[in-house]
Amino acid sequence: MTSNPAPLGRRAFLQSAALATVGAATAGGLLSACSTSSSGKADTAADNTAVKLPTYQPYAGVRPDYPGNAQGLLNGFAGYPANPARTISAPPAHGGTISAFVETGSPIPPGMNSNPYWQQLNKRVGANLDLTIVPAADLTTKFATLIAGGDLPDFMVPPLPPLAGIRGLPQFLAAKCQDLTEFLSGDAVKEYPYLANITTDAWRSCVFNGGIYGLPVSRGVAGSLMFYRADLFEKFGANPSPGSFTEFFRTCKDVTDAKKSRWALVTAGSAVAFVAQMLGVPNGWGEKDGKLTNYYEDERYKQTLSAVRTMVQAGVIHPDSFDPAAPWKQWFNAGNGLMGEDRYTAWPQYYADNVAGPTFKVAGMRPPKYDGGGFAGTWQSPPVNNFTPLKKAAKSRIKELLSVANWLAAPFGTEEYLFRKFGVPGTDYTMQNNSPSPTQAGLAQTVLGIRYITDAPDTIFIPGNPGATKACYDYQKSIIPTSVKDPTVSLFSETFSRSGAVLGQHLADAANDILTGRKSISSWDSAVNQWRSSGGDKIRAEFEKQLK
Repeated sequence: MTSNPAPLGRRAFLQSAALATVGAATAGGLLSACSTSSSGKADTAADNTAVKLPTYQPYAGVRPDYPGNAQGLLNGFAGYPANPARTISAPPAHGGTISAFVETGSPIPPGMNSNPYWQQLNKRVGANLDLTIVPAADLTTKFATLIAGGDLPDFMVPPLPPLAGIRGLPQFLAAKCQDLTEFLSGDAVKEYPYLANITTDAWRSCVFNGGIYGLPVSRGVAGSLMFYRADLFEKFGANPSPGSFTEFFRTCKDVTDAKKSRWALVTAGSAVAFVAQMLGVPNGWGEKDGKLTNYYEDERYKQTLSAVRTMVQAGVIHPDSFDPAAPWKQWFNAGNGLMGEDRYTAWPQYYADNVAGPTFKVAGMRPPKYDGGGFAGTWQSPPVNNFTPLKKAAKSRIKELLSVANWLAAPFGTEEYLFRKFGVPGTDYTMQNNSPSPTQAGLAQTVLGIRYITDAPDTIFIPGNPGATKACYDYQKSIIPTSVKDPTVSLFSETFSRSGAVLGQHLADAANDILTGRKSISSWDSAVNQWRSSGGDKIRAEFEKQLK
């Protein structure tokens, strides 16, 4: 994923452009930035809306301890089901090699020849998986190089977030990638039951040129949240549920002790996102009667910057957080920062990285309305992490690749899922208290990036810690009913894709100047005007046209 300056975190300046963070880096783009594909068919909202999406057929082979719902609440599991069944009897591939370009946020694993898990994976799939595993930070440039070379792999993971970062994306998909509509539309997907287990909303993000042009990697919509160190809040007697901004600020002051290297917040970006939600700032874009207002333009966002600037000046935010390489997660785990914004998917990782001992506990803080009077709505995230196009190929080859994808999407509770995520029992993990506990070999060898090709629907499961699983589930259950969607999710703007990164960086720099006191709050108006004239207004017009 692309990153922003540390004080704004990963999300604070990506909300309005959840899909436009890497466009500028593809220098010159993949194809000409036109609005018509090489087949002569325009990528229009009408064509895309008319696509019959895959029939949703949820997997019923395992019963969750904490059931999800249609609003987006994920199923929760206190442990991994005992004696999981192998549900796919034969390898899905027919030999040979299957290639994939994938990303990883972990250290690059050992190569296939020295990686027993990879070798076993090949046997289970029935083919040699030729994986090009790219660090997330390098994905944009490496993908551009891949496309320029013309020798495409069978599966390719474009830069994240989904649907963006590629100049001329619809045209590239039409020219080089497989239209999967005949294989997956409607009931056709039932030939691949685990792909049919992926929600309809996730598939919408794969629709271009009036067809289905990829496989989704679905995620929950709970999005990011303000994590806090519940163990330390209890120790210091701090208020974990402030009723207003004033109470939140007071809590931040209460837990901060610079002499003991302890600050309330790990980054200013955590505060920006939290306070913006308190004020009801739109989630990326606000829509009324078909007209869009970007959250940059909202006066409440300017108020957010003013409030967080006061927090910076008060010294409640880690003083080194303005370093783009700030190790804020380590600060959080070490107790140098007691609150930090992160994706809900980080919940199990914080426990895995725990250095505080058995008393370590995290929880989610709901944003109050700025002036009190209840909780504010939180920002939903898109229902996908990314989507994966397939290279054009003969029908028989596409069906083979989709069978492999079906295996990769085997859901929680199956033996295939357990192997795919954790590896070989006894070697890569051991079962402890109904939960897989990775070995050092497992941690190093299983991070192959295959979960970004496609994946089962996400679940709430924190191995070995049913109490934390329940806490995560309860948090999601509390916020999803009032959470706020971005109305532009699953829409595509060419200008957004081409220029979103540059425009967003300009505003991030302007905000950082305000937060650090280098510029006045009033400078924000000119920064927003420049954003509008440099492409923001054009992005708005492209989205509004599709909303009609």
